[in-house]
Amino acid sequence: MRRLWPLAGGGMLARLMSQARPETPFAELLGGVSRTFALSIAELPRPLDAWVTSAYLLCRVVDTVEDRADTTESDRQGMFDDLLAAIGPPVNADRCLRLMERFGGRGQDDPCTQLMHRCGQVLVQVTTYPAGVVDAIRRCAVEMIDGLRRTPLSPTGAGPRFVCTTLEDLERYCHYAAGVVGMMLARLFDLHLGLDPASISDARFEQARRFGRGLQLTNIVKDHPADLADGRVFIPPEAATRCGLAPETLLRPALPLPVRRLIVARAADHLDQALEYTLAYPADATGIRLFCLQPLMMALLTLGRVLTHMDVTPDDRPKITREQVGDVMATSRRMVRDDVAIRRWYGAHREVLAAEMG
Repeated sequence: MRRLWPLAGGGMLARLMSQARPETPFAELLGGVSRTFALSIAELPRPLDAWVTSAYLLCRVVDTVEDRADTTESDRQGMFDDLLAAIGPPVNADRCLRLMERFGGRGQDDPCTQLMHRCGQVLVQVTTYPAGVVDAIRRCAVEMIDGLRRTPLSPTGAGPRFVCTTLEDLERYCHYAAGVVGMMLARLFDLHLGLDPASISDARFEQARRFGRGLQLTNIVKDHPADLADGRVFIPPEAATRCGLAPETLLRPALPLPVRRLIVARAADHLDQALEYTLAYPADATGIRLFCLQPLMMALLTLGRVLTHMDVTPDDRPKITREQVGDVMATSRRMVRDDVAIRRWYGAHREVLAAEMG
């Protein structure tokens, strides 16, 4: 599974990350597994930043287990069982020791291995939060595990494997990988604002879910070359047949342009709903708005790169530039309270994307 937020690279991110509050629990772990997320979480007020950090790290633990290629299916399912037992209720941090025995290690310098070694500490930290926060985090993690444990392992020497068969399968995968995270964040945001998450409407939850799905689809189409190298293809054969192409055309690092257009259009439709979700928060909830706006705009720009970056490889994927990241950070902070300006900013890039889709 690819990261929940689109990533860029380089020195500018390092400089921006230095603005993050060092006292946020596990800030160094967060920076290791998701630099872009670390940028946006620094925009959140206390204690919401700590809640979201712990929640995201726990989701990355689930992600790391799901993505563990060099293991057996039996051991992977055992790791999911260990994780469910650790999550509780009640939380059983000692069960993480059994999880680590199954997981093994990828080298002590690997950020995901470091996170796995500290999974128990993250869970203990979660127990210090209010009951509603613990419930929201636990509910998300359990649903993620329930869905992602059904995805097939990467094959060993048998050639790439299609994870999804239909576009409906792909959307379902994106729900478990990221849609449930969007719904969890909606609960955490309302708890911070003094609202009752039980009062969140179905329509609002759907927007939150589509926010996560849009980000996940963006990462899937961006990271296709790397996923293919790892032995898994998330773009389903149905996407090729809908474009009049053979499924085998998806087994190349560069996806056919009609397929890219199809997936980009679906992702962009989700991001349109993410914009409405973001602007529904009060203008003075600037931290929450920035947290949503920044990955939203980076995803929209990334979709444009997907359409124009033709000669892709696992090491040269259609990521946005450092300068674009810096511009998104600065512009979002300048416009955060102005709905009209935000809509104009988003709309201008959306029009460019529509023109590129033809």
